[in-house]
Amino acid sequence: MKTRIFIVEDELIHLEALKITIEETEMELAGECTDADSAFEKIKKQKPDVLLVDIALPGLNNGITLAQKVHTELQIPHIFTTSFTDEEIIAQAVATQPAGYLRKPVDPVNLKAAIQIALTKTTFQQKEPSKPEQSNTIFVKMGDKLVRVDLNEVLIIKADGENCISLVTEKKEFICRTTLKEFCTQLPESFIQTHRSYYINLKHLEIFNEREQSARLKNHTAPVARNFRKTFLNALRKTG
Repeated sequence: MKTRIFIVEDELIHLEALKITIEETEMELAGECTDADSAFEKIKKQKPDVLLVDIALPGLNNGITLAQKVHTELQIPHIFTTSFTDEEIIAQAVATQPAGYLRKPVDPVNLKAAIQIALTKTTFQQKEPSKPEQSNTIFVKMGDKLVRVDLNEVLIIKADGENCISLVTEKKEFICRTTLKEFCTQLPESFIQTHRSYYINLKHLEIFNEREQSARLKNHTAPVARNFRKTFLNALRKTG
C-alpha cells in the first residue's frame, strides 16, 4: 500500500513541486489545502500517513497551531516545510514534536528521507489515547512574522470590518484577518459576547456602567447591547 501524504501549502509553486515529488517517489497524495483554518477537517476525513505543512499560512490559524492540533487529536506525524529561519519560530515549531523540518525549496531526496523517518517513528511509537489540549495561546501573522498572543491577556475582541478583527490587550492591539464568528468558536470560557461586534474577557472586567451600558476593562471600554445584557449579567453572577 502506498504512503498517503496530505499537503497544506498556500504558495502554488511549492505546492506543485511537492506534488510532483510525491508522484515521482511513488507515494499517494491524500489531499491538499491552502489554508490552516479549513485543513483540519479535511485531514481528519482523509486520514493520511504523513502531513506536510507550511508554517506561515493565511487565516486565523497557521501551520504551528494546525500541526499541534493534528498531533494531539489525530496522532498523525507532521513535517514542516518553510522559509522561516527565525530561532523563536523554529522553537515554536519544535514544540509541536514534528517528525521533520525542511527548508524551501524542498529537496526531493530530503523529503523522501523525512517521510520515511516519520513513518518509522510512528511505527515504533507506543500510542496512548490522549485528551485534546486547549491552548490559550495563538499566533497572529503580522507582516512576515508570527507573533504569539496569550488570550489570557486579551481584554476585548472586536470586529474591524467584515473579515478583520482586533485583539485588544492593555498595551497593544493586534489585527487578525478572520471573521469574529469564526475566531470566537475557540475562545476560553472567560470570554462572553456583549455586542454583535464585541467579545470581552470577564477576567479583566472592572466596571459595568448601567447608565451607559458599557463595560470597562483596564481603561478600555466595550458596549453591552440590550439583546446581550441578560446573558452578560448572568455571567457576572456566576463569576461573582
